[in-house]
Amino acid sequence: MTQLTQETKTRFLVRVIDDDPGILTGLTFLLTCSGWKSVGYSSAEEFLEKDNMAVPGCILLDIRMPGMTGIELQTELKRQRNELPVIIITGHADVDTAVRTLKKGAFDFLQKPVTSDKLEEVLAECIQNKIVADTGKNEIEVLKIYDALSHREQEILELIATGLTSKLIGERLGLSERTVQGHRLNISKKFNIHSKKELLACWDFITKKGS
Repeated sequence: MTQLTQETKTRFLVRVIDDDPGILTGLTFLLTCSGWKSVGYSSAEEFLEKDNMAVPGCILLDIRMPGMTGIELQTELKRQRNELPVIIITGHADVDTAVRTLKKGAFDFLQKPVTSDKLEEVLAECIQNKIVADTGKNEIEVLKIYDALSHREQEILELIATGLTSKLIGERLGLSERTVQGHRLNISKKFNIHSKKELLACWDFITKKGS
């Protein structure tokens, strides 16, 4: 079973979209108890209106909802080229429909009622799959590159992952801001990445190693 560190979990937001208030409350409660950040929406329309889709994470999506259905929302997200992975939540009678959503790009589906163990298993696999997609590398490649970094580069990478700026990292380590920026550039070159998002995805692999 795939396991994620608590640090990794808190970087991802799980959106629960379900018109049943009991299921919506129950799932967000389970997620909170398991260490995930979550937000609940009672309709697809509310999600589209209020959600900040730039925040990394995934979607737990009910199929049958009044107004826009789960499948219609999945189609709309695809039209928008939205990359948030979708996990379908379905009742027993909708299993055939849920299977069809996999062909449309859904990551997986969960049958109601959802157990905490199954929810954790599917979410962890979904997020790990997303991390791999974001880096374009597998875990072994990332760990080899990390092990080849200098001790100073490893220190700086860890501080970058906590959200510190180059200036604050320099103050922490007694280095000039320019020196820190030079190390950051070298780290990015060694991992062959071009954004902080990719760097944090690499860090997820690294922290998993020590979990």
